[in-house]
Amino acid sequence: MNLLLVDDDEVDREMIVRALSQSERGFTVSESSYAKDAMIKIKQQHFDGILLDYMLPDANGLEVLTWLNDISNESIAVVMISRYEDEKLAERCIELGAQDFLLKDEVSSSRLCRAIINAKQRFSMAKALRRSHEQLRELAEHDSLTRLVNRYGFELCLNRALSQVRRTGGMLSVILLDLDDFKGVNDTLGHQMGDVLLVEVATRLSSALRENDLIARIGGDEFVALICDQDTRFLPFDLAKRLLNTFEEPFQLGDSAVMMGASLGIAIYGECANTAYDLLKCADIAMYRAKEEGRNQIQFYSLDLENEVKHRTRIEQGLRLALNNDELVLYYQGKFDALSGHLCGVEVLLRWQHPTDGLLAPDTFLGIAEDVGLTEQIGKWVLNTACQQVSLWLKQIGKYLPGFSVAVNFSASQISAVNLVYVIEHALAESGLPAHNLELEITENALIKNPGEIASVLDRIESMGVTMALDDFGTGYSSLEHLMHFPIQVIKIDKSLVATVPQDEKGCRLLTALLNFAQGFGMVSVAEGIETQEQADFCTDHGCNLLQGYLLGKPVDARTFETQFLLPTLTKFQQR
Repeated sequence: MNLLLVDDDEVDREMIVRALSQSERGFTVSESSYAKDAMIKIKQQHFDGILLDYMLPDANGLEVLTWLNDISNESIAVVMISRYEDEKLAERCIELGAQDFLLKDEVSSSRLCRAIINAKQRFSMAKALRRSHEQLRELAEHDSLTRLVNRYGFELCLNRALSQVRRTGGMLSVILLDLDDFKGVNDTLGHQMGDVLLVEVATRLSSALRENDLIARIGGDEFVALICDQDTRFLPFDLAKRLLNTFEEPFQLGDSAVMMGASLGIAIYGECANTAYDLLKCADIAMYRAKEEGRNQIQFYSLDLENEVKHRTRIEQGLRLALNNDELVLYYQGKFDALSGHLCGVEVLLRWQHPTDGLLAPDTFLGIAEDVGLTEQIGKWVLNTACQQVSLWLKQIGKYLPGFSVAVNFSASQISAVNLVYVIEHALAESGLPAHNLELEITENALIKNPGEIASVLDRIESMGVTMALDDFGTGYSSLEHLMHFPIQVIKIDKSLVATVPQDEKGCRLLTALLNFAQGFGMVSVAEGIETQEQADFCTDHGCNLLQGYLLGKPVDARTFETQFLLPTLTKFQQR
């Protein structure tokens, strides 16, 4: 065992060396009289232990222990020796790293050897304990997959950085980044490839930042960067652009090259928040807006954003209760024969009787419902309720208006649902509504994704006797193709085209062409948004079959629709 004896008293050194030589353990002893000389030797060679006199000419033992901690990467087992018995001094030496405290009067071969061996063992145990603590801290503060700092570690760093900025000033910002459609990668390529993607994203993001910036993974596909600088406030946006640019090249996942985008939100200390929690919340709000605005972009936090998100959150939470609390209601707007003016059917329109905000139109909540996965549940309720209501009405007017139909709007997610056919069959069976009295309104956007599969499903529904209507016709970019490949029987001319009558000559020509087109294909045409007699006359004169709009009747609840339209129609037929 290689030892360093540091003592300025030559007699004491000889006594200790003699005691060590009597041991069978074979100690090799180097000697120093001064602390500074000892420090030089410690830097130059390895020692298993140090016997350190407390009182030296150029320093005391506490100072030497402090120097040892500063200059040595690896702590060394230390036995402090002294002529003076002082329990407080001994405790202080142990606190600073010594493993034992021995009086010179007690030095003997066996006592000294035992002290050195015990010190070595205590040192080894302390070293193992420190290593274990470091490993636990590594696990606690780092993400096991990407090796980036995790949420806990990031929050520690963020709080330290905030304390520094509060003391010395400077700029601090948080950039929150969320991958766009990461779920799609997991669903198509599997979770293993999803993990490979996350590791590659972590590598690219790390390489895009400066040495002093921090990047962390704080969630499944969510990363966050901490930016500190004394420089301009425009720096966060420049760095956010660098992060976003890392997604320009495809990610190689096995045999697949995958393009991935990201949405980023920036929050700056002092401008929108002063605490770690509020900074992350503001960055999250900004990131959410980036996703709303089309994804793969950067947004700064603003107070307007926060108010909007609070409103959205309130709507989302309320929607989850609306179905159970019977707050959703259906309104009905009539469709009328363009030549005779007779009532031919209705379109159902969803409303939400909000407990505090009053009656809400669908454009204020259906987008949120789509985002949180409630569209299918709400759509099923709309279909079932509409079928039941119209089935009841047909029992009153069916023999006079056997073709009276109810049109129900279906979103893209509803059309893509695997159980769509069953949902429609169930609604018809439960309500007793004949299939030919049901009309499904779908938009062109709902037909774009997986058109072959959707065409097959719609063919099955059409074979049941259900009518298919293409809504907002004339506003899409592939209407003709849709009419050829899907079982469309009714086209609804969008109200934006009807509104061009009579002042917009080009609009009128386009409207005329679309009506002629519908006639040529033998399809029923419905003009939406009829608000003036002039519009009604124009559409009728150019061969439109059905009219719908405020001129003929506004959307109303079921009871009002019965009073305003069904009862007069029933009375009219009974008087014939």
